[in-house]
Amino acid sequence: MSKSEVVQDVKKKRGIIKAIGSVLFAIIASSHHWVHTLLIALGLTTLSSGLLSLSPSTKIIFLLVSLVISAWFIRVAKRKWSYDRPAAWVYLISSIISIILVITSLPQAISAVIPPSQQQQQTQQQKDIHGH
Repeated sequence: MSKSEVVQDVKKKRGIIKAIGSVLFAIIASSHHWVHTLLIALGLTTLSSGLLSLSPSTKIIFLLVSLVISAWFIRVAKRKWSYDRPAAWVYLISSIISIILVITSLPQAISAVIPPSQQQQQTQQQKDIHGH
């Protein structure tokens, strides 16, 4: 292997490392919004205490808006894919994480809106009576 081939091989490897590093850095740099979303979802911030006290229907509206915006950003990632792939990866990964957080939170919010059936209420009352 000649010296120029070795230099080209090293430059090629550095280019791959730089590309992977830039994508990872972009994901980490943009991750603050879903880290905050996770903290809010877990109730670990003062904002989350205010959001947790909202009516269940308002929570559902916020979750659905978040879902729509995340889906829209997936479309943005798809459009950016051909000319700005690192940014597209960031949009895609952030949107997927946001969608997962919303989907895991939505059933609890919906169950708070739908009243339990009469049978479930009687069962709960019996448990309360026997528990005390």
